[in-house]
Amino acid sequence: MKRLKKLFKCMSRDTHLNLVILMIITIASGKGGVGKTTVTANLGVALSKIGKKVLLVDGDISMANLGIIFNLEKKKPSLHEVLSGECDVREAIYRHKTGVYVLPTSLSIEGYKKSDLDLLPEAILDVADNYDYVLIDAPAGLNRDMAVHLAVADKVLIVLTPELFSISDGLKIKQSSVMAGTSILGVVLNRTGRDFGEMGVEEIEMIIEEKVICTIPEDENIRNATLKRMSVIEYAPKSPSAVAHMELALKIVGSYVDIRKIEEAYKGGILDRIKKLLWRFMR
Repeated sequence: MKRLKKLFKCMSRDTHLNLVILMIITIASGKGGVGKTTVTANLGVALSKIGKKVLLVDGDISMANLGIIFNLEKKKPSLHEVLSGECDVREAIYRHKTGVYVLPTSLSIEGYKKSDLDLLPEAILDVADNYDYVLIDAPAGLNRDMAVHLAVADKVLIVLTPELFSISDGLKIKQSSVMAGTSILGVVLNRTGRDFGEMGVEEIEMIIEEKVICTIPEDENIRNATLKRMSVIEYAPKSPSAVAHMELALKIVGSYVDIRKIEEAYKGGILDRIKKLLWRFMR
């Protein structure tokens, strides 16, 4: 019933009037340590940079991390209070200086114990119409919590590393998404270039039978940015990982342009003007 409510909301928007159809994307991985949370944070900032209104949801109510990147992990109320019925979801959403809106989860064990995850779909659907994109940072692994995160989404973005165990677990996420009736937006191959013997894109696509829509290289700027509680797009906007996240955002909105190829052809101020024109056109 809740998914029908969401579907009705999406269908009720008139595309002929050029109104944006919202998209709820659950960002998932089969195992921890693949960089799912940093992908969620940086993708959200990248979408905001190109003019989209974005809500980031820290959906891992037991092991919250997303709020740490935005220095919001101590904010109250948080998603814990929403899921315990203590406050309205709008009271727990905070606007970050990057332009993204964040629904953080606290680090409190007591907050986790009193939370009812079954209330999450209703809370998200209650505010989703106010945003172009809602990105849910789901907990790693396969459990009942993941089933809720898959069911509420319009699309699932799977984050993998080029390692056999990560790909095997990602395949399980895909199968669970199919069971939930939620289609796969694509695969993000994260932390590439660390190992000479890592699996290649074509090999991974053959195994998981989904398109790798973005590869994000291993980049110390990600770690340094996280330590400073920043997105890599803020910390090192010209770094390989920042460029990759911007290109991922452009692909998701359907206005992809290879920024690196433009940089090869143009220099300095001309490049900046081209980027501004492209982004203005895509708004």
